[in-house]
Amino acid sequence: MTAVVTCPPRVARVREMIVEFANNFGATPRKFSLWDGLTYLRVARPEWLYQNPNDELETLFLTLSKLKRNGQVVWGHIVQANSQLFSPGRWDCPAEVVYSLHDPDTGLEELSEIAGELYGMKGTEPDDPVLQVIADYLTNEMTRVYGLAVPASICQRYRCQITTTYVVRKHLPKPDRCLRRRFLPLVVHPTTHVALPLPSRYWPKALIEWWAN
Repeated sequence: MTAVVTCPPRVARVREMIVEFANNFGATPRKFSLWDGLTYLRVARPEWLYQNPNDELETLFLTLSKLKRNGQVVWGHIVQANSQLFSPGRWDCPAEVVYSLHDPDTGLEELSEIAGELYGMKGTEPDDPVLQVIADYLTNEMTRVYGLAVPASICQRYRCQITTTYVVRKHLPKPDRCLRRRFLPLVVHPTTHVALPLPSRYWPKALIEWWAN
């Protein structure tokens, strides 16, 4: 895995966009058509997960219906992701994201700084045992976390969390359907902290244009 390096988006109304995301996706509890549920919104387990039944990524797939129905839309920032996601391809892959459910006013620049500090811990051995847990998790690349709190030593002003997500290529903007930016809207379940990127069908036009440029 590697980190995505890019600058914060130059789109207006970044905070107001959360409201637009939520309105586009619908109020909770959401209902979707049977067709959407079987096609665009369907997230299939990867074949390799069937061969690794103890992989905690299974938690995400077991709670997908609850996530789609009751998930909260927030800004997220990639901490690290499978390298295959940075270029066009056919495979969906895991990634690690940071966000805040408790402080929706957390700015994009703040999220960028927090993600950078977190990624910088990869491969290190901090003296602080709390930071060591995060360093080990990011270094391992197969450890899954859901709502792991970012300690105050990294994030003092806001309460942020880290979660393993699964990036579904058909939910990313065309034409290449790969990770081109650090920032993206997430749908996060408020209690389990299971999360997925918000499908781009529900993104505002300005965000899709920024993502593509």
